[in-house]
Amino acid sequence: MNANIYINFATSVLTFVLGVLLLTGVIYPGNKDSSKVMFGTVLIIYGVYRFVNALSKVKQHKLDERMNKINEEREKLLKGKHD
Repeated sequence: MNANIYINFATSVLTFVLGVLLLTGVIYPGNKDSSKVMFGTVLIIYGVYRFVNALSKVKQHKLDERMNKINEEREKLLKGKHD
């Protein structure tokens, strides 16, 4: 796997956790400002988005590998018939 995928997963988890910590009041405790709630919600949504995006990239990479393998096997089979 590519290092980019690991960075995407780590960033998504870190962003999600920071959003949850911000909403629960662990980070910046005190009164609940609407801007703090809004920013925490945006961080959570962005973390989920990055996770789903990274997961889809992994699945697409696996699908591309399978298609390449199928195409290689088909070419071998077609070359074998003509020889």
